[in-house]
Amino acid sequence: MTASHRLFARQLAKATSSFGHLDLELLGELVSATYEDADRDRRRIDRATTLMAAELAELAQRRELLVDQLSMQSHRLEAALENMSQGLCMVDSTGNLTVYNRNFADMFLIAPDACAPGASHFDLLSHSPVFEDARSGTIQRYATEYFLMACSSRRTSLQQVWFDGRVMSICHQPLPTGGFIETFEDVTELRQADARIAHMALHDPLTDLPNRVLLYQHLQEALAEQTRAGCALLYVDLDRFKTVNDTLGHAIGDALLQQVGQRLCEQVRAQDTVARLGGDEFALLVRSCAGHQQIAAFANRLIHSISQPYHLGGHEVMLGASIGIATAPQDSVEPGELLKFADLALYSAKSGGRGQYCFFESKMEQSMRERHVLELELRKAITREEFELHYQPFINLNPRRINGFEALLRWRSPTRGVIAPDEFIPLAEELGLIVPIGEWVLRQACRHAREWAESIRVAVNLSPVQFHRSDLVAAVRRALNESGLSPHRLELEVTESLMLENTDEVLMTLHQLRALGVSIAMDDFGTGYSSLSYLTMFPFDRIKIDRAFTTGIEQRPESLAVIRAVTGMCASLGIVSTAEGVETEGQLGMLDSERCDEVQGYLFSRPKPRCDMEVLLASWSTADHAERDMSAETASGGCTASTDDSLSRKFCEARTEAESRET
Repeated sequence: MTASHRLFARQLAKATSSFGHLDLELLGELVSATYEDADRDRRRIDRATTLMAAELAELAQRRELLVDQLSMQSHRLEAALENMSQGLCMVDSTGNLTVYNRNFADMFLIAPDACAPGASHFDLLSHSPVFEDARSGTIQRYATEYFLMACSSRRTSLQQVWFDGRVMSICHQPLPTGGFIETFEDVTELRQADARIAHMALHDPLTDLPNRVLLYQHLQEALAEQTRAGCALLYVDLDRFKTVNDTLGHAIGDALLQQVGQRLCEQVRAQDTVARLGGDEFALLVRSCAGHQQIAAFANRLIHSISQPYHLGGHEVMLGASIGIATAPQDSVEPGELLKFADLALYSAKSGGRGQYCFFESKMEQSMRERHVLELELRKAITREEFELHYQPFINLNPRRINGFEALLRWRSPTRGVIAPDEFIPLAEELGLIVPIGEWVLRQACRHAREWAESIRVAVNLSPVQFHRSDLVAAVRRALNESGLSPHRLELEVTESLMLENTDEVLMTLHQLRALGVSIAMDDFGTGYSSLSYLTMFPFDRIKIDRAFTTGIEQRPESLAVIRAVTGMCASLGIVSTAEGVETEGQLGMLDSERCDEVQGYLFSRPKPRCDMEVLLASWSTADHAERDMSAETASGGCTASTDDSLSRKFCEARTEAESRET
C-alpha cells in the first residue's frame, strides 16, 4: 500500500462515525486540507530548491573567480620568479627541488629541463659546472662552503667568487615546515663599482696616482715598520705651471700634470709611493733611505727629470720644480708632523729662488709661526688703516727738475714699528690681500697728488695679483674720479714678470687702462725675463732701468753697455728712460752722458712721508732760481762756476736739512 492510500484510509476512518456512517462533508474537508498542506510543502520545496540553486550558482561563480585569482596569482608569481634579477630555488624537507626560476638554472649553467620539480637539489648542483671540477682545490672549497651553508638551520649569507670570475651573493633561509629557500644574486658589477669607488676615494682622478688620503696610509705603514733606514717624504711643487696653464689652456695643463706624474713614477722603486696632492703639487714617499746624501741625489734627479722639455699639442713646454724634504725618524715619527715639515721645507725652497730642494730644519717651524702671526696682523692692519705712503722723486736730467714722485707703501705697525714692503708685500700677494691694499694706495696717491703742481705726476706700483683677482680698471677709474686727479698725472708701474702670465688678458687690461688716459711704465727692466717683444706688444710710456745696472755702472763695463743699449732703444721708440738706484755723482754723470731722461735714488732723496713733500719741492724751487741766477751771471761774465755743481750743492743742503728734520 502506498503512502497516499494509507493517508486516504486514515481520512475515511476519521470521517466514519462509530455507528458506521460516512460523513462525506468531513471527508471532503479532510481531503481538501491534505491537498493544501501538500501544496504548501511543494511551494516550500520549490523555494528551497530555488535558493539552493542560487547558492550553488554563487558558489560556482566564487569558485571560478577563485580559480581565476589563483591562476592570476600563479602567473604573477611565475612572472616575478622569471623576471627577478636573483636566482631562486625552494627545497622541501626531503631535499627535493619544488620551486625554481630560470635565473637559478642560468647561474648554475644547468639546462632548465634538468631542474624539474622533484629533482634532488644536492645531486643537481653537484653536477653543475660551477662545482663539478673536484680537481680544483679552490672550486672544491667553494662547493664545501656552499653545501655547509645549505645544511644550516639558520638564516645564512655567503659571497663567493666562482670559477668564471662572477661574484655571487647567496642567501639561505630555512622554512618552518622543513626545507629552505635560497636566492642567488650576481653582484659582480656591484663589487666592481665598489672597487672603482674605493679606488677613486684613494686616487687622483687626473693622474690615477695615490691622493693625500692614501699617501697618509702608506706613510703610517712605513713609520710602523720602524726600519733602521727610515724613510723620506718629498713635497714637489712645479715652477711656472700656472703660466703654462693660463697661456696654453687647461687641457695642456692637465696633460702636463699627467706626464710629470709619469716621470716621477719612473724615478722610484716599487716599494715607494708617488702621490698627487692637488694642483701642481706632488709627494713622494721613499722607504729605506740611506741618508741625506742619498736623498739629496734623488731630489736632484727629480728636478732634472721634471726640467726636461715636454712636447704637448704642438708646444714645447719647460717647467721647473722645488722640493721640500722631511725624514723619519730624524725629523719626526708622526705622519702628520712629517707632512707639515715637508710642506715647510717646500715653502723654504720656493722662497729661496725655486728650482732647488730644501731639507726641513727646526727653525722653519718658528718662521712659519712668525709668518702666521704676521698674516693675522696684516689682516688687522687693513681694517685699522695702519699703512702710509712715502714718496721718492723722479729727477729730470735736462733740465734738472722734479717730474714726479713714486708712491712707496709703508706699514707702521703699533707693535713692530715701520715694516718695509719686501717683508709684507709678498705675503699680501700670496693671501690676495694686495687687492684691497692696492686700491687703498691708488686712492691715497691720487688724493695726495692733487696737492702738488699740475706738472708733477705720481707713480703707483701694481702687483700681478691685481690684474687677475680684481677689476683693476674700475679701481683706477674710481680713484681718479674720487680725487679729481687728471688721468695724465697718474702713472702705473708693472713688472716684466706680469707679461709672462696670460699675455692676452694682461694686454687687454693695459689697453683699457691706457684708454683712461693714464701712462704705463715697465719697472725693473733688464732683470728676470726681459724680452724686447714686450715693447712691441704694448707701447709703454716709460722704461725703468733696474738699480742692479745703475749700481755697477762705475765698476762693470757690461752694466754701462746695457744702460747705453736701453737708453738708445728708448730714444728710438719714443719711450722715456728712468734709471733707479742713483747714489753717487759719478753714476749721475755717466747716466747723463748716456742720455738717460730721468733718475731716481738716494743721491736726491730717500722715500719720505707726505708731510716732507712741501719742503722738498720748495728746495728744488730754490735750486731752480739759483740755476737761473747762475746762468745770468755766466752770460754777463761775472761767474764761471758749474751749474751742475751749484745744483748739487743746493740740493745736498736741502736734503741734509730735510733728513735732519726727519731725525
